[in-house]
Amino acid sequence: MRARKVHVGVCGIGFGHASRVVTVISALKDRGWEVSVSSYGDGFKYLERSGIEVKPLPKVSYGILPEAKVSIKMTIFRNLLLPIRLLEQIACEANYLEGSSLVISDTRASTILAGKLSRKPVLTILNQFNVRVEYPRYPKLIELVEAMAQLVGDIWGLSDKILVTDYPQPYTISKQNLVIPKNLSSKVEFTGPIISKFPQDLPPKEELQRKYGLDPDGGPVILYHATGPSYERRFLTEMILPILERLAGEYQIVATLGGGNPGRPFSGLKIYPWVDEPLELIKLSDVVICRSGQTTLAKSLAFGKPLIMIPIPAHSEQLGNAYSVAENGAGLLLPQDELCYETLRNAVEEVLKGGFRTNAEKYSDLAVSLNPLERVLSAAEELALKD
Repeated sequence: MRARKVHVGVCGIGFGHASRVVTVISALKDRGWEVSVSSYGDGFKYLERSGIEVKPLPKVSYGILPEAKVSIKMTIFRNLLLPIRLLEQIACEANYLEGSSLVISDTRASTILAGKLSRKPVLTILNQFNVRVEYPRYPKLIELVEAMAQLVGDIWGLSDKILVTDYPQPYTISKQNLVIPKNLSSKVEFTGPIISKFPQDLPPKEELQRKYGLDPDGGPVILYHATGPSYERRFLTEMILPILERLAGEYQIVATLGGGNPGRPFSGLKIYPWVDEPLELIKLSDVVICRSGQTTLAKSLAFGKPLIMIPIPAHSEQLGNAYSVAENGAGLLLPQDELCYETLRNAVEEVLKGGFRTNAEKYSDLAVSLNPLERVLSAAEELALKD
């Protein structure tokens, strides 16, 4: 019997989309699917490092200022040729998905359009549906960007099924960006975060402590988990490592840099440029410090870990995510322009002493009950039968 084929198009901005899709791809292969994959940018690199054969696509991105702040003007400038780039992506995808009985898009509009033009069923995985812009100085530009974003939402709506990899209410992380139109509600389902392993699936804590050289009788473990697009990831890493070095006498501090380089030795820190299984370090940690991308927050909370969140400045989704988690008492928002030794030290102390851990564990209990990966696989099987 010939293997069923599925094509998976992955958003390449940051690591979050690629990291959750790796889990889906592995599970599909285990069930006998032949899988082709396409991406660009950071996502392409992540998939390659995960041992997945990935096909390249023309790159799209948003604009960033030197201080790692989202720039509306630069975003528009960078994407003046977006219609042409979109057509290029669609042409590539139409070629890549030939022979597939199913198309899966992780947030990729061009993958959806190529799938529908090829008359294939399309399953879309995403964690936001509405794009909000935090840029009060330029209202006309905001209107333009949000109008363009609405077009992307209309394309997502062409999917046969939409799975939102976020927690159901009241624990939805990206709730400000997940206002689903009523006409699409019947095809939208909240699955919870897609992760490869839960704490009980990983080695015991004592074994992991030996692996990473942590003292079972030492102080609390603080994990700095560098995520997000490459420039923003590097910018925050350069800011925070000297601060963490000053905190190393009080805590056991581990940093994983997402493929980056620390630049110089840092006393008292355990620094890993890359970790194949970051969930092991999340399991060991008492507090996770990170950007506030939805996937990173969702995974940390699925392990019951409280957060100190440093959103990319002017990044509306990350700001909304951080506000949502903070409102539920599972983490603290620390603006990048306020980051210093005193503010970070105070934030760590507050998270360790408060009820943040208890609130984070509520997300963990919910994640275990949802079984999101099985829901994705079931939806894929159901749609493939319609082809």
